[in-house]
Amino acid sequence: MSSRKGREKRQRKKQKSKDIDKIRIESIKLYPALRNEKDGAIYGYIDSKGNFVIKPKYQIAYDFNGSGIGIVQENKLMGGINTKGEYVIKPIYDSINPYKEGRAIYVLNGTMGVIDEVGNIITKKSYSFISDYTGGRAIIGVSNQDGSYTYGYIDREGNEIIPPKLLEANEFNDDVALVKVKDDVYGLINKEGKLLNTYNYGYVSQYGDGVMVFANSFNGPFGYINREGKVVIKPIYKVATGFKDGVAIVSTEEVYNFKYGVINLEGKYVFTPIYSKIEHLGEGRLALGMPIGDDKNIGTSIYAIGDTTGKRLSDFKYLVVGEYEKGLSYGSDSNYTFFIDKNGNIDKSLPIVKGSGELRFVNDIIRANIDFSPYYLTRSGKVIYKPNDTIVLSPKYSATRLKYKPNINYLIYYPEVKGVTDKKTEKDINLRLKEMSYFKPYTEENTKSPETINPDDVLNYNYYGDFSVEFFKKNLLVLNLIGYYYPFGAAHGMPSKKTPSIDLVTGKFYSLGDLFMGGVYWVGELNKIIENMIKTDPQYNDLFDNAFKGITLDQSFYIDENNLYIYFPPYELAPYAAGFVTFKIPFVDIQGMINKEGSFYKSFNI
Repeated sequence: MSSRKGREKRQRKKQKSKDIDKIRIESIKLYPALRNEKDGAIYGYIDSKGNFVIKPKYQIAYDFNGSGIGIVQENKLMGGINTKGEYVIKPIYDSINPYKEGRAIYVLNGTMGVIDEVGNIITKKSYSFISDYTGGRAIIGVSNQDGSYTYGYIDREGNEIIPPKLLEANEFNDDVALVKVKDDVYGLINKEGKLLNTYNYGYVSQYGDGVMVFANSFNGPFGYINREGKVVIKPIYKVATGFKDGVAIVSTEEVYNFKYGVINLEGKYVFTPIYSKIEHLGEGRLALGMPIGDDKNIGTSIYAIGDTTGKRLSDFKYLVVGEYEKGLSYGSDSNYTFFIDKNGNIDKSLPIVKGSGELRFVNDIIRANIDFSPYYLTRSGKVIYKPNDTIVLSPKYSATRLKYKPNINYLIYYPEVKGVTDKKTEKDINLRLKEMSYFKPYTEENTKSPETINPDDVLNYNYYGDFSVEFFKKNLLVLNLIGYYYPFGAAHGMPSKKTPSIDLVTGKFYSLGDLFMGGVYWVGELNKIIENMIKTDPQYNDLFDNAFKGITLDQSFYIDENNLYIYFPPYELAPYAAGFVTFKIPFVDIQGMINKEGSFYKSFNI
């Protein structure tokens, strides 16, 4: 009983700190809002009525902190503005994280530091790594000559509490943090850096509720020890997570068997291990997932809400469930997103919106992020602000985002061009763009999957597609059709990219060869330029050896006013992490080959 009271006291203390920060933020009722333009998505700030107070011009915009500073990105550099849109933190940083506990972590020239709540740099020196603050402390890391890292901690004033000499460091929780002192030796420290106890195991992690996951080796089996190092739950699990709200998620099966249960601090099951997935939702609630579809190994689940005493509160009816905040969560089924109360029921007094995603209260309004579209609502469901779907290219031309979502796991935004004089040409352009935007994965037999995707189909993948305007001038529209395909269970997904160059007068989709004069061996000349770039430009040092075999007649490319860009998908020339390897070739370097009397060149030149 006493341990439960202590846990509840600590939780109240944490919540009080969060509430104080939130009250300060709530006094500033300005909200980041997106607008779609031909130069890309940009953000400004609106008031609670949906009027722009700070005009859209930022590539990134975060909520204002309690001192009235909003972190923004403009021209690829980040800084901080006040509620009048004036910079109070100069836009010189490569990145700045959103404020947490009154501190923001920045990156400048490859190193990291900390900015306080009014914009002052408080770190005395730069570090290779700094985490966000938790419990008044941030983890710092420095890189060593052998490529390894060692870690320590700084306080809210930027002072080193523990120099970076630890092999591992974790966030503070209940005023203590779990660290790795040396191989096979872990320890708990207090906020002053005092070592409270050590644990001689091959693996210790995830401190919570007074206990830690442990194992004799990194591969398990896993159990739990308390702060004194006593084994309180024997190491019998193949999977074990840290305790939260008095419970932990465990499995005695291999990961791919998807059989998870929930135990209490005595090691007793409160939910037997029959679930495909379980998530902590906070405030004493859990999402309990059961597999759906014929293939039980693809990781698709439908969820019910349960509590930490072992009571299931709802039926299995949610495909998406979010964490609880002040008694409310959000969830989605195959058609709608809504708020969920602590009893696991849909709160029908609050908005229910079409699509899937997130709903959260921000001050007295609701922030929605539905089908990757962020907007704001009143409590009654009235739209306060929603981003525009039509992108104005010129007084004559525009491109509208149309949505195709046959299934919760399949969403595409595709372009519809308007303003083409000949309506048949316009129709043909849009039909081709629609076809280019669609995605059909290959089956194991290397054949295309079925043409039709139904709402109740259980897909073994997620797919998201969208587009942006890469370049527009005169009559030439270059679009960037992007996609991301993620097969469930894969280490990562695979991005896709198509960049059609469209003449809005003739309807022609140009190929790379259309840019050059006939009789010129442009393929060979471009190959020479790219080969030289690979040899001389350091940005291509990580390419696979001898991977470039030359461009093709149907080579992927795009242009802007002054340059040609040749690109290749992940894995073709370089590792996945390199993304789309792109070669930028200025027109001045190839002007002798360009057909300046051709329709392609004339489509974007006077």
